[in-house]
Amino acid sequence: MTPADVVAGAFFAILIAGMMVSSLRDLARRRTAPRIRSRIDEIGADVARQRKAGRREPEQELFSRRRHPGNGGALFSWLQKHAQRVRVVSGAGGFRLIAAVAIAAFIAALVGVKLASGPEWAAPIAFIGLPLLAVRATYRFLIERFRTRFLTAFPDTLDLIIQAVRAGIPVVQAISTVGRETDEPVRSTFRTMGDALRLGADLPDVLDQAVKRLQIADFAFFSVCLLLQRETGGNLAETLENLASIIRSRRDIRLKTKALTAEGRLATNIISAVPFAITGMLYIVNRPYIELPFITPAGHKIVTLSAVLLTIGLWMVRKISQLDTSR
Repeated sequence: MTPADVVAGAFFAILIAGMMVSSLRDLARRRTAPRIRSRIDEIGADVARQRKAGRREPEQELFSRRRHPGNGGALFSWLQKHAQRVRVVSGAGGFRLIAAVAIAAFIAALVGVKLASGPEWAAPIAFIGLPLLAVRATYRFLIERFRTRFLTAFPDTLDLIIQAVRAGIPVVQAISTVGRETDEPVRSTFRTMGDALRLGADLPDVLDQAVKRLQIADFAFFSVCLLLQRETGGNLAETLENLASIIRSRRDIRLKTKALTAEGRLATNIISAVPFAITGMLYIVNRPYIELPFITPAGHKIVTLSAVLLTIGLWMVRKISQLDTSR
C-alpha cells in the first residue's frame, strides 16, 4: 500500500464519518414527536386518573385501523409502521408510485452495470442500493408533499373552528363540520375524527390517534391546545386564533426560506445534470472516446472515484442550500 493510498483512504474515512455524524445530528434534531408525545401523555395521565379503574377503551377501534403486531419481529413491525405512514400520506397511490420508482431504479441499475462492465462486487450493490435509495427518496417526497399540503390548508381550518366556537358551536361539532367544508388532506383527517367522536370516542383518544397518524408538529400544537382548554378552561377561540397566527408565521418562514435558497437548489440541479448530459452527448458524437473509461481497469477506477466525489459534493451542496424549517 502506497502513501497515496493511505492518504486517499483516510480522506474518504473522514468524509464518511462526517456524513454519519451529520445524519445522526439531523435525526436527533428532528425528534420533536417524542417531546410532544410526552406532553400529551402527561395530560392523558391526569385525565386517566379521573376515570374509573375498570373502564374499557373499545372506542379506539372505532377510528383506528391499527393492527396488533404479530410475531414477525422488529423488521415486520418496522415495515408495517412505514406502510401505515405511506397509507396515511398518500393512500394506495403512494404504494403504486413507490413500486414504479423501485422498478425503474432496478432497470437503471441493470442498464448501468451492463454498460459500465464494472467489477463483480459492484453489481449486487447497484441492484440493491439504487432501488433502496430511490424508495427512500420517494417515501420522503410523499411525506413532505403531504406535510406541505396539510400545513397550507390548516390555518384556514383553524379559522373555521374559531368562527364555529365563537358562534357557540361545541368543539366536537365544529370538528365534524370542518371535515365537510375544508380542503384535502385536512378534510379526511377531520372527517375521521368527527366520525369517531360521533360514534362515542373521547376527544383525548381521538386527538391522540390523529397526532400519531399525522406526525406533524403544528397539528400536535392544536391537539395540546384543545386538551389544555378541556382541562383548565379559558377562551378557546382566542387560543386557537393565536395558534393560527403562529402557524401562518411558520408557513411564511418556510416559503421565504424556499425562495432564498432557490438559487442554490437550482445550481445543484444544474451541476448534477452536467456530467450526465456531457456523457450522453459524447456517447452520441464520439462513442469510442467515451467508452474507454468503461472498458479499461484504469477507467473503472476513474469512474468510481468520480461517482463518489460527485455524490459527496452534491450532498454537501444540498445540505447547504436546503434548510429544514418544518420543526
